Amino acid sequence: MSVEGFNPYRPEDEIRRELVNHFESCGEVFRVIVPTDPIVDRRAFVILFGHDAEEKALQLNGSDIGDWNALVKSAPMDQEDEYLMAQRYKKSLVDALVNDKKFKFGIAVWGYDTSLPEDEVESVLRRHFSSCGGITHVYIYGKRANIYFSEEHEETSALGLHRSEVSGFRITTRRLATARRNHSLAPGQSSRRIGYTRPAIMIEFAPEIGRKVKAFKKIKRIVKKKVMASRRMKEATTKEKFMPSSRMKEATKERVTAFLSPIILSPKD
Repeated sequence: MSVEGFNPYRPEDEIRRELVNHFESCGEVFRVIVPTDPIVDRRAFVILFGHDAEEKALQLNGSDIGDWNALVKSAPMDQEDEYLMAQRYKKSLVDALVNDKKFKFGIAVWGYDTSLPEDEVESVLRRHFSSCGGITHVYIYGKRANIYFSEEHEETSALGLHRSEVSGFRITTRRLATARRNHSLAPGQSSRRIGYTRPAIMIEFAPEIGRKVKAFKKIKRIVKKKVMASRRMKEATTKEKFMPSSRMKEATKERVTAFLSPIILSPKD
């Protein structure tokens, strides 16, 4: 079963406990899968065993669970498998991102002229911080900019430009939350734990990761359909191979008739 409606920013263990308590009356709760990234995933899966477990669970659609209402839907096992496969793919994308050396050191900047176009803001900030060292990446969004550097001493130098002027505007600088400053989460540990700050790059690249995961799911569905079609074709070929010759002729005739039927003219024509 798939369940939506909960606040994905709550502790993972708390969400899992609520779902187990809510669905245990429907049957044996074998497993509960809670999304670990609330920015990308907002749906949980509850795997139930028992007589009429699915029907009982569907009756809980719209039911109240504390301060939220559960949106309950049937989810075939292959959908859950697809979800887990997509989660593994997403984890590989996240791992590659957090281990990218370009994002080890960085600062956040406020106070610049926000009336300028983003590309112009980036150009101005790159010039202002170029004396600090090698800038590896700049991300502009609204009133804030994230600027990354190659080395830690370059980051420290950039922080020293706090309250400096950029085109007549006095800027504020602050050290960014990076993967380097946040130890990797243990398997199954939620990013919502106390003391953990989501790296800025995870917020920046969340939409792109979401698009890639969506495309990954689409490709997997297409491949699955092709595999199933290929299996059906092989099964049909195998049946024909052992079919009596008279029946094979009839089957061939039926296929030819079906193929030609769209172009057979009616008596009126």
